[in-house]
Amino acid sequence: MQPVSVVDPGRWLPFFWQLPVCLWLLLMPLAAGAGEGCLVGFDVGSSGVRAGADHLEKIARVKIDYLEDVWPDNRIDVTNEASIAAFRELPKEIGVSGSCAAVAGGYSAWRHAMEKGRPTDVAATLATFRQRTGVHFFVIPQEVEGGYAYLAAQRILKERLQTPFVLDIGGGSMQFASLRNGWGAPLGQKSWRKRFCQSVKQLADPNCAPNPVGEGAWQQTIKILDQEVTAARERLGKGLRVTAISSTVVREIHPVLRLLAPAGGEVDENGFGRRALAEAIRRLSTLDDAGILAALDNCRSIDARPTCDPGHVATFVTDMLLLHAFLEGLSIDRIEVGAADVNNVPGILADTRPRAWIPHYQCYLTRLQSAGIGAFLSDPGTCPPER
Repeated sequence: MQPVSVVDPGRWLPFFWQLPVCLWLLLMPLAAGAGEGCLVGFDVGSSGVRAGADHLEKIARVKIDYLEDVWPDNRIDVTNEASIAAFRELPKEIGVSGSCAAVAGGYSAWRHAMEKGRPTDVAATLATFRQRTGVHFFVIPQEVEGGYAYLAAQRILKERLQTPFVLDIGGGSMQFASLRNGWGAPLGQKSWRKRFCQSVKQLADPNCAPNPVGEGAWQQTIKILDQEVTAARERLGKGLRVTAISSTVVREIHPVLRLLAPAGGEVDENGFGRRALAEAIRRLSTLDDAGILAALDNCRSIDARPTCDPGHVATFVTDMLLLHAFLEGLSIDRIEVGAADVNNVPGILADTRPRAWIPHYQCYLTRLQSAGIGAFLSDPGTCPPER
């Protein structure tokens, strides 16, 4: 497979979904001199940083709210010192020496800063990270993130992954991903809550109190998300077989449905049906936080007790609305549940492109400013030699 030309990086994005994830991760070219030593990978998500290494199993993490940083002014700047500290300290926690090369992937919050803010600001921030920590940071396209999610699910779930698609709902984005196809949008738990607050509650505060969501929230959500659901259906088709791999579904929605569903219903330890989800929404839509807790018997019989933490109670009904809109729009009758701790570290470590960019990193930053997020998919081999 030939590398993508920087002239039009966006036109090749759908092509990457036509290859099996493991195959295109292995086929991307390595640049001469990129180095064959150990590699540290950072997953810089909307809610924090995770770090791992290609020769170790352990993952270290720290919470940083990048969405709270980027939303007010479309810039990521308040969190820069926290990011630098994470890049310096997390490798020590997993037992990595300072001699390893280091790459990082930035996702929904960083795409937001690129698309809504100024790419020159993002490039300057990434240059600072490189100068002060040695980390080569890349803004990862949505399509590539979906591939990382599927690869991570394969590695963690192994034979337990029986569906061709996975669903990952993060803080800032969501994606359906398979070996050959994928679709994603900035509809993560936090970004969807912000949109719900503005569109349904008519409140500017992105952290408004959504509950009670109201009896009309079901129809309003379907209307609000019509464009995204239609795009997903046109891309993926209908009747998908899907495994959820995010905490939003595995540790929040699924335990709630198991408590509310009648014995012998559509909910079991491995997944749940769309009708059970719809019934739960109906039962909880008119309740405030206290009423929801009472309906769940304060989670006394739910294994995942964090479900009833105040922060989770405030959002899992809106999360249910988001999920139901896509299950209905894509004619998905049942969704399986997998591991909740899937992250993008395995993906960026397996992807040869970040390592190929290391000796051409200044060229990447230049292209990021002119070609946008698709710069990651362009060919580092066409960069001029760096001093």
